[in-house]
Amino acid sequence: MEDVFTIDVSEEAFEKILNGTKTIQLDINDRKRKNFAVGNIISFRYKTEEEAKEQKAVIENLLYFNNITEAVETLGKEKCGFKPSATFEKASDAFLSGESYEDIEKFGIVAIIFKLEA
Repeated sequence: MEDVFTIDVSEEAFEKILNGTKTIQLDINDRKRKNFAVGNIISFRYKTEEEAKEQKAVIENLLYFNNITEAVETLGKEKCGFKPSATFEKASDAFLSGESYEDIEKFGIVAIIFKLEA
């Protein structure tokens, strides 16, 4: 059986994944994500105390960046799950709210480009 990597996301991100506006997941390129490869299955999970929803996707490509601004400028805000009207600073702040600047400096950013499984 192949490995399925689980990524926990917010309700808003989960909805954007389902409706196809978010097609790229940005993450710290830490030890777990260094194991990702094109063709792997990832499972996006949104969980509350009452329910858990999951959606599987296939990794189509992996791109690497030094920082969040570089990633968002290259890939586009909306595909990364940010509002088109968000400034790069707001997108960076939103990303950093769940990550540490030191980890970004140490590991860099991986952009996981995915396609939902039917």
